[in-house]
Amino acid sequence: MGSRIAPERRTRADLIVTAVIVVAVVVAGVLVWATSSARQSDLQTAAAAPSTPGAAETSPQALTQVWSAPSSATTVPQLTAASVIAADDGAVRALDPVTGAQRWRYHRTNALCGALAAWPGGEDLAVAVYRDSRGCSEVTALRGDTGLRTAGRTSDADDAVSLSYDGDYILSAGDTRLETWGINLVRGIEYGRVDAPVNPDVAPARTDCRLYSALPGANRIAVIERCDRDFGYRLTVLGSAQDSDEKIVQWGTTMLTQTAHGPAPRLIGGGATSFSVYDPGVDATGEVRPVPGPRIRTFTPQAEQQTDRPVAGEPAPAGAPIVDSGIITYWTGRGTVVLDGTTGTVLYEVPDTLGAGAVMAGELLIPVRGGISVRQLSDGHEVRRIDVDRGGYDGFVALRVLGGTVIEQRGGELVALRAP
Repeated sequence: MGSRIAPERRTRADLIVTAVIVVAVVVAGVLVWATSSARQSDLQTAAAAPSTPGAAETSPQALTQVWSAPSSATTVPQLTAASVIAADDGAVRALDPVTGAQRWRYHRTNALCGALAAWPGGEDLAVAVYRDSRGCSEVTALRGDTGLRTAGRTSDADDAVSLSYDGDYILSAGDTRLETWGINLVRGIEYGRVDAPVNPDVAPARTDCRLYSALPGANRIAVIERCDRDFGYRLTVLGSAQDSDEKIVQWGTTMLTQTAHGPAPRLIGGGATSFSVYDPGVDATGEVRPVPGPRIRTFTPQAEQQTDRPVAGEPAPAGAPIVDSGIITYWTGRGTVVLDGTTGTVLYEVPDTLGAGAVMAGELLIPVRGGISVRQLSDGHEVRRIDVDRGGYDGFVALRVLGGTVIEQRGGELVALRAP
């Protein structure tokens, strides 16, 4: 018969240690909960998904303001399939385009870096980016119709980022690094400053790069940068996701200028066959042209120049390009250039405008002083002008259309206009 093992006796010290461990676990859990994004956020979802407004059959003869909303964290109106996204004071809200009524709201105590609407014809998401101790690194994806959370991510980031989207990937780009995210917010690539690279051979061998401009286009990312030992500004085209060897694909790179005098060139369009660059006026030799002036230069996905066309513009215009119905509109500071969305070449220029425009019922609407210019999409010929009272505001205006509503971004404010 085997001997019986005496039960283990617990001493007073064992009980004290156990109690300390339990308390530590509880305190750690409370701290995690208290500092988590869920604890610091407030989400008010929509009771039901709104219906998607149909496209306008005609452009308006007259417009009147129907609502306005603050949106300091966007530069161009962000539109889901059925709502206008306003982003201000830590809150991202979906608004009815007709009435301005709130459909859902997501708020965090962190500073809001930016918001972007993406995949409106598919998953229909609104993506909010917040700042923490690691930069603009806290990212939340929300359903565009109801506001329900679908995904989230955190990673290192710069203190300020610009957000853009090409139908496949979202791009978040700062001064020293960029990232691409797929529809589930899984990262495609990170490029630039990487604090703890797992494999230093993943990215092209350039160091200490400052990123001036970046845009996605057809599963590629174009970047205008200046790296260590570069005398001027460089254009680099990368793949949006890593290859099978988990490396960043570099499609091509070329020097845009041989000096860094004056403002850097800016990317204004990207697609399957080209990337378009707004060049303030320094040529490939680094010398200012005899008659200085901005130009639109187009490049292949291998960063090889295709076309070079002078345009009227300022050295460093404000605002961002708008892609709509196969065209790209970009404000140069003096006028609006209209580009072919596929080839990136300039179709025509519209002088004396206030910003980028959008297509409505087959016609192009461009903001001008005192109103909106309605133009033929094919050649830019003006059809008529619609009076719009902007209350003395004469800065950059970005215009987009949702159903029968014209949405203007005027500085940090969204303004909705409809036919009376």
